[in-house]
Amino acid sequence: TMADVTAASPQGEEKKATDGPAPEEAKSNTEKPQEEGKKEVQTGSSGAKGGEEKEGEEKQGVHEEEEIPQVLDTNDPDHPIKRRIREAFEPFDSENNNTCDEREVRSIMRYLGAYPTEEDVSNDIIKQIKEDEEIRVRYDRFEEFMIKVLKKNLYQPDDRDTILQAFRVLDPEGKGEIDEQVIVEALTSNNFAFHDKEVEDFLSVAKDSRTGKIHYEAYLEQMMSNVI
Repeated sequence: TMADVTAASPQGEEKKATDGPAPEEAKSNTEKPQEEGKKEVQTGSSGAKGGEEKEGEEKQGVHEEEEIPQVLDTNDPDHPIKRRIREAFEPFDSENNNTCDEREVRSIMRYLGAYPTEEDVSNDIIKQIKEDEEIRVRYDRFEEFMIKVLKKNLYQPDDRDTILQAFRVLDPEGKGEIDEQVIVEALTSNNFAFHDKEVEDFLSVAKDSRTGKIHYEAYLEQMMSNVI
């Protein structure tokens, strides 16, 4: 099918009390500075403690920043695959909440080199990655599913001859080339319509920059050589 074409202090001073007994007034005057001095000392201690906590938080922040590369560069053997999946998924996360519209699943899978049919997606794949009560597809479930797909090489593209015949339908005169307008219309006007970004990516590879034509046999050879 044509859908398979694209592959982050102040410190107080405490006054000393006078030795020996003192008049009540003198005692009162002596205690008052002591109390104020204690408050200042406590305030200074609290400020020092706050400074230590702030310094500790700053150190902790530096420590966390230093650990970020370790999180990204993990020893997880699936890390390269997960990175590919994340990069393909993010452009379709329109709400920036690690979800995508279920209608975009097939497009994301094609970016990753998997080419399920529309029936595969609606009858099987969506049921595996989205609960009925969920409105959008969560990234974590999509990632788990796609890891299995990529490891097992599931949903491979049609063979060369099938794709070639699809191109030839758009080239009734057998010239070996197709006008950009013709192929864009074919890619965007059916039930398996390509996403705008997919069309753009396809043309950037398939279209001859000099003639503006798609020499589909040369493109097909290139595409098939990139299939792993």
